[in-house]
Amino acid sequence: MKFTFRKKSIAEMSLGEVLQAQRKSLKNKNSLEKATQDLKIDIKYLQALEEGEYDRLPKGIYGKNFLREYCYYLRLNYKQMLQLYEKEESLYYSKEKDKVIFSHQKPKSRYFLSLPKLIRSIILVVVIFACFIYLGFRVRKVIAPPALDIGFPPESYITKDVKIKVQGKSEPEVDIIINGQEVVSDEQGQFFQEINLKKGMNIINIEANKKYGRDTEVVRQVLVK
Repeated sequence: MKFTFRKKSIAEMSLGEVLQAQRKSLKNKNSLEKATQDLKIDIKYLQALEEGEYDRLPKGIYGKNFLREYCYYLRLNYKQMLQLYEKEESLYYSKEKDKVIFSHQKPKSRYFLSLPKLIRSIILVVVIFACFIYLGFRVRKVIAPPALDIGFPPESYITKDVKIKVQGKSEPEVDIIINGQEVVSDEQGQFFQEINLKKGMNIINIEANKKYGRDTEVVRQVLVK
């Protein structure tokens, strides 16, 4: 399969493309170095004209003067090229303006660094203070004595039975000890333990021991008639 390519017409070409094409078509004038020597114009301005980079050209009449001299040198109609120049220049700066506006709307990744020093200091102090409060809360929770709720028996309990079932609840992962004997608790911290009693007054000592904190102790008196 063959592919055919169509050359751009003058109407489809930009100013820079017209200037480049005309320069390359002329004998003894087909290099920018030769043009800058003949015209005594800095090569960076001729490059800016051919590349359509209007921000590299002097503003106002000076940039148009460079275009006029270059058009005469390349045997181009200056008035036609000037119309194209003004049209492209207007579009170029319009696009550049849109870029600047859009860039101002985008959030800056280092916006925090642009805040006034006092505001940055206040924010840092608040953040550090919040971290200390959270850390203090966590430490207090770790070292605080565990909760211990005894569901049975109640205080000063009187019974005729020689066995009762002590039941209660504490925090998960807390060691429960009843009268010196360790009792297993479930994942919710609930525990049950059957205790043998004797006639008369019985003292039941229930302890909840936390690994890094203080212990909680509850005493129940049970009288067996």
